[in-house]
Amino acid sequence: MDKRIISEKFLCEIWEKHNFVGNLKTFDGKSIEVLSKGEPNKDLEGPDYLDAKIKIDNTTFSGDIEIDTEIGNWKNHNHHKNKKYNKVILHIVYANNTNQKFVTAENKRVIPSISLSEFITPNIKQSLTDQIKSGNASKSYYIRCAGLNNEVSEKFKENYLLSLGSKRFNYKKEKIFNRLKELAYLSQRELKEPIVNYDLGSELERIEFNYNDFTAPVLWEQLLYENVFTALGYSKNKENMNKLAKSVEIKLLRSIKSNSNLDKILEAILFSVSGLLPEVKELPDEETSVYIRELYELWHEHHDYDYGAKLHPTSWNFFRMRPQNFPTVRIAGGVKILEKILVGNLIHELIKLFETEKDEKQLRQKLRNNFIVKAEGYWGEHFLFDQPAKTKLLYLVGVSRADEIIINIILPFLSLYFEIFNKRELLNSVLNSYLNYQQAGKNKLVEDVMSSLKIRSDRSVIYQGILHLYWNYCNKNKCNICEIGKKVF
Repeated sequence: MDKRIISEKFLCEIWEKHNFVGNLKTFDGKSIEVLSKGEPNKDLEGPDYLDAKIKIDNTTFSGDIEIDTEIGNWKNHNHHKNKKYNKVILHIVYANNTNQKFVTAENKRVIPSISLSEFITPNIKQSLTDQIKSGNASKSYYIRCAGLNNEVSEKFKENYLLSLGSKRFNYKKEKIFNRLKELAYLSQRELKEPIVNYDLGSELERIEFNYNDFTAPVLWEQLLYENVFTALGYSKNKENMNKLAKSVEIKLLRSIKSNSNLDKILEAILFSVSGLLPEVKELPDEETSVYIRELYELWHEHHDYDYGAKLHPTSWNFFRMRPQNFPTVRIAGGVKILEKILVGNLIHELIKLFETEKDEKQLRQKLRNNFIVKAEGYWGEHFLFDQPAKTKLLYLVGVSRADEIIINIILPFLSLYFEIFNKRELLNSVLNSYLNYQQAGKNKLVEDVMSSLKIRSDRSVIYQGILHLYWNYCNKNKCNICEIGKKVF
C-alpha cells in the first residue's frame, strides 16, 4: 500500500479510535500496551498528543506521542532539534521501509518507533483500498471547512493567509539565521563540519553574537550554497543535497585555480563526492565515455582536498520522480549556480538588484535570470549517466524552480542580511517584493485549498500562507486555533 497517500490526519484517527489488531510492537520487537492515548495538542507546535501513558515491555512511560507518515519526517521536520519533543515516548509512523528502528530527541534520548500499517484492522485496510481504486484517496487535499466557509468573507480569508505567509517567511528566515550562527561558530573555532551531525543548539543559545561575527563573505557564500542545493533536492533528495554542500565547502573550492573549465572541475568534484559518478568500465556510449573520463581526470587532480564524508550512491532517490528532477540533473544545474557564487559574485549582484531596480516586474525577471539554468552539453541530452534522454532537456533549473528558490531561500536570505547590517530601506524592499511576488508554476495542494476556500490569488505570499495553513492546521485537525476554522465551527 502506497504510504504517500496516507495523511497524518488519517493516522491520528486510527490512533484515537484504537483500530488495531494483534499486539502492538516497536520496530525492535518490544511489546506496547496503550494505557492512555493522550490528549490532542491544540497548539500549533509540538507533539500531536500530550500526556499519554504506555507500557513498553514491563516499563510504564508517561509523556507525549508524535505521529508522522514516514520515519524520516522526524528529522525532516527538525523534531530532533526541538526541545518541545523531548517528552515524546512513542513515535508513530504508517510504515518503515528503512533499517531505522528509533528516533532521538534533542536531549539525545532514544524514542521507540512503531508502524501502524502492521496493526490496522481489516475494515480500515479495505476502506483505504477502495479509496485507492476509486482514485478518491489521492484526488485532492481535503480541508474540513470545505463547503462550509462560504459565509467567511474573501477579504478575511486573504488577510489571514497573508499573515500566515508572513509567518512562514519568518520561520524560513530564522532557520537560515540559525545555520549562519552555526557556520560562524565553526569558523571562529576553526572546526570542520562534523561527519556525524550534532546539534549545536544548546551551546549556541549561550553565545551572544553581533554583526561583526557575520562579516566574512565566505559565511554568506556557504550559507547561500547550502540552501540553494537543499532547495534543488526537493523533498526526496534535499537532505543529501545539503550534505553534499557541507562536504564540498566553499572555502575549499575557492582554492581551485582555473579560468576556463571551473564548471567541469566542480562537476567532477560534486559528482564524485555524491557517489553518483559511475565506473569507467560501465559506460554505455562514446559520448558518456568521453565525458566521464574527463571528469575522472579532473577529480584525480583535485581529489586530495580535505572534503567531508562521501555519500553512498544508494542513498539518492530516483524512484517515481520526473527525470528533470533526478539528482544528477539537479547537481549539474547546481554547479552553474555555484559557479556564479564563486566567480560571478552572485550575492553582490543580488544586493545590487535591490539597490538599483525599482520596477517590481523587472526585478522579478532579473532575479529569475540568476537561477534559471539552461541545459547545455552533456546534460542537455542526458538525465542519467547510463542512458541518453529520449527528448532534449531544455533547462536544468526552470522558471518555476527558480521562483521556488527565490521565494523560499533568496528573499529570506537577503532579508536576514539587510537586517543584520542595518540596511532598513533594502530590508523593506525585500519584504515588499515578497508580498507582491507572482511566481510561475502550479501547486496541486495550493490549488485544491484555494478552491475549497473560494479564493483566487497569484501572489506567492498567499501560496505560502496556504501551505502553512494546510500543514500546520488542516492536516492536523487544528481547526479550533485556525481563524477561519473558529468562524466556521
